[in-house]
Amino acid sequence: MYMKTSKERANVVCEVKGMVKEQKMHAGAGFLNTLKASTPLRPFLFALSTRKPRTRKGKTNPFPTIFSLPNELIAEVLARVAAISVSDLFNVVLSCKVFHRIAGDDYILRHVSLEKFPVIPWGSTEQAFFLDKCKRSGHPEALYREGVIGYFSFGKVEEGLNCLNNAAKAGHLGASYVLGVILLCVEETEEEGRQLFNHVKAERGIRESRKKLKDIVSVTWRKMVLKPKSNSCPMQEQHRRRGGWPDDSDDEVDCEACGCHLEIIFVCSLLRGIITY
Repeated sequence: MYMKTSKERANVVCEVKGMVKEQKMHAGAGFLNTLKASTPLRPFLFALSTRKPRTRKGKTNPFPTIFSLPNELIAEVLARVAAISVSDLFNVVLSCKVFHRIAGDDYILRHVSLEKFPVIPWGSTEQAFFLDKCKRSGHPEALYREGVIGYFSFGKVEEGLNCLNNAAKAGHLGASYVLGVILLCVEETEEEGRQLFNHVKAERGIRESRKKLKDIVSVTWRKMVLKPKSNSCPMQEQHRRRGGWPDDSDDEVDCEACGCHLEIIFVCSLLRGIITY
């Protein structure tokens, strides 16, 4: 059709634009109706779909971890693990650099269980190195072993006595027992040795102390032996309840002098190989 005037052409253009606009509106309404009819997204899927990408720099962890604890508290946890099993401590140390760094603290080394470590680590430089670290940290059991071996096997009197003394101060009853017996054999230190013996007896540690000393003596050589003194108690025969060597009882005799003398005889005989209690 031919348009004679510009006004007629403008009217036709307006009509076409209106028709296009109306068609778009109908199409949008249909799309919205489709969205309303569809199944809504689940909450967690909606969260995933609307989550913004997180950069490494702004990454945060709302949940606390063990690394957020103070080093002192982590050291306490590792010390308790070490006191139960040294194997578990080694596994923990290998799992993390932080644990490996903290595990070298002297506080943790002083609590390591040496139950599965041999008295003398023959042919194992790793065990020898670790035991030396424990000794330098002030580990009571490591000092006790070093003191007994140093004094009786190598004749290092001063060094052995220092190790036994430090272990006894740390509360090791076996060290107090051995040190007490050594001091009881010397006139000038007899009273101090008697006090140590009474302390071990009061803690009911005589039986365990004998066993620990026997375990070390049975696998080592002896260079130093003790010379027992005579029993000065005038009623030693009456005070001694039975003959023979002390048994497993922590309260063998009531008399202090007779009790100290019996322990001296026991240790001296053990060192000479006369008894293998």
